[in-house]
Amino acid sequence: MLLTDYVALVSLTRDISTSNLLQVAAAVQKQVTRDLTPLWGIRANVAAFEKLADVPNDYHPVVLFGDPAELLGQLEFEIGNVAAARLVEQFQAGRIAGIHANAFTRQPFALIQAGDDWSVAVSHEVLEMLADPYGNRLIAARHPLDPDERVKYLLEICDPCQTVGYTVNGWKMSDFYTPRYFDPVRNSAAFYSFTGAITHPLHLLEGGYISWIDPRDSGLYQLEGGSEEPVLLADITTLARTSAPLRSVVDTNAATPRVTADNFTIVSGPGTDPARSHHAVRTASQANALRNAEAFLSVAAEAQAWD
Repeated sequence: MLLTDYVALVSLTRDISTSNLLQVAAAVQKQVTRDLTPLWGIRANVAAFEKLADVPNDYHPVVLFGDPAELLGQLEFEIGNVAAARLVEQFQAGRIAGIHANAFTRQPFALIQAGDDWSVAVSHEVLEMLADPYGNRLIAARHPLDPDERVKYLLEICDPCQTVGYTVNGWKMSDFYTPRYFDPVRNSAAFYSFTGAITHPLHLLEGGYISWIDPRDSGLYQLEGGSEEPVLLADITTLARTSAPLRSVVDTNAATPRVTADNFTIVSGPGTDPARSHHAVRTASQANALRNAEAFLSVAAEAQAWD
């Protein structure tokens, strides 16, 4: 029997309404159930909560915030004053927009600074949290630049294609690679990311990246799409000094590419314009709500007549 993970979305900023948070939670739930589970065999329940104190203790919190001071006050009781202040400092420096913070709680935990495309960041963080809750899972495959060498890749299913996405219920969601991403050769019958934007094993899109441990020196390296040279993020000595998961080491490094509204695109095709898709979903929802209200009134009228 497959176990089910539980994910809680919590907003600490007034910039995100409860209505929008609930809608994005429903969109991510559909993405997980419809798109992720058949490919990765991962099941999850995604729900929105008003505040951290409402989240059951078996849920993995994904916290959105706008004001770092507000974040600090809310997080102090969760991970302590020192750890909370350190995280806020990282966000204020602009070094990270989303991070799995289980280095502090020893449980999966993500923070996301709300921006224009905050639904993409939520999708990205939730999918990667579900695929590798503790941020240390490694998969062996050939070196991205030298086929005669093998390295161990950090399982980050959204990073190589992080600048591409699609819409679910009218909201922007992140693309993600499939388990075939690490195949030794390209198979024309396989697909390598959900949208098909990744076309072959170890393919990196512009603005995407991949991270790995090189067994020759145990260093943590990273290669960005379009680059011909990897970057050393942390050597063996640096890694030995920290208890943070590898994903946190990657996310907090200034060299790691970031997704912005300018470099994020929706896959092309009919009905994929985000604004039009969102409008269509909203219009259909309003029409459906009207029909349901009419049906409820009809039933209530009949019940009153029976009385």
